[in-house]
Amino acid sequence: MKIAFDLRRIKNPGIGRYMQCLAEAVPTQAPEHEYLLILPPQAEELISVECRRIERIFPSLRYYSVREQVDLPRILRRHKVDLLHSPHFNLPLFRPCPTVVTIHDVIYLACRQDMPSRLGRLYYHGMMAASVRLADRILTDSEFSKKDIVHHLHADPEKIEVVYPAVHPGFERVSERAKIEPVLSRYGINEDYILYTGIYRLRKNHAGLLRAFREFLKSGGKAKLVIAGPISDGETELRRLAAELGIAERIIFAGFVPDCDLPSLYTAARVYACPSLYEGFGFTVLEAMACGVPVVCSAETSLPEIAGDAALYADPRSPQEFAAALHSAFTDDALREQLVEKGFKNRRRFSWESAARSTLAAYEHAAGLALGKAVCV
Repeated sequence: MKIAFDLRRIKNPGIGRYMQCLAEAVPTQAPEHEYLLILPPQAEELISVECRRIERIFPSLRYYSVREQVDLPRILRRHKVDLLHSPHFNLPLFRPCPTVVTIHDVIYLACRQDMPSRLGRLYYHGMMAASVRLADRILTDSEFSKKDIVHHLHADPEKIEVVYPAVHPGFERVSERAKIEPVLSRYGINEDYILYTGIYRLRKNHAGLLRAFREFLKSGGKAKLVIAGPISDGETELRRLAAELGIAERIIFAGFVPDCDLPSLYTAARVYACPSLYEGFGFTVLEAMACGVPVVCSAETSLPEIAGDAALYADPRSPQEFAAALHSAFTDDALREQLVEKGFKNRRRFSWESAARSTLAAYEHAAGLALGKAVCV
């Protein structure tokens, strides 16, 4: 079978890491197939896998464009592709082969404040609904996301398979202090800290974390709060809130942090905080666990499913309750050791090898369905 991956968003944070890991894991598990990697220009080095039956192409094909609706099917026919997997929710309306789509979540339908534009939400809903209708199989990251897809897009639950992804293998505890120190220096960190990583969205609840951190400091906690990630849309508001709360001097806005720095930043943190109100999976929680950091997080949406018994849960809407959990994870050495050990164990539930095997089974299912339709016709 010749399998094509639409990896045109591989340069994007988050989704790009998922695409890279999946496109490397699947050929490793099934080298007997042929693979076509559809990549954006200047992305030659982003996929590294030892498989001779891989072809890479780099079309200048913009997402959500009219041109992709014409050119992508042409590419699939020209390369005699037997199955297309879109690890993002976008599929061409006309498909010359069976298709599998990954829908990670339906955040912009469930959290309308993250996409205030009604027109934007309608377009997003239309594109997702089309993919749900057109795909032969749908993959998603959690049982929670599966239920949300069924609820918001009226998808057939029998068509959806939960395939847990995993963290990038580069996320592991950094044992050499000499590697950690330059990273801390780069971001101006010179004392114990609580870490948060992620993009800025209202559902991520940065404001709730700032309020909880103020309560943590009021209770005698001594730490900095490091907020890492691209938050340009909300940084002015968050800085204003930090000033109002009187904690501005205790906050470090690290901005975008490259992947090479993240393991050190996680490893050196005293606690990782995840106050999010909505997650389709919760990669950062697993990344922190892989690096040996105690995790305090909310019990919202998919987070209990992914973090299991390895996190200390607290209500992110209650600054006092979340602060108390932060304080316990920060100061209680026995609890910290327990959370770290459970975190390592929990992280082992997720592997790209397992994800690749489940994904390949979905490919075979989709190809079998298409063959059955062809025989019936």
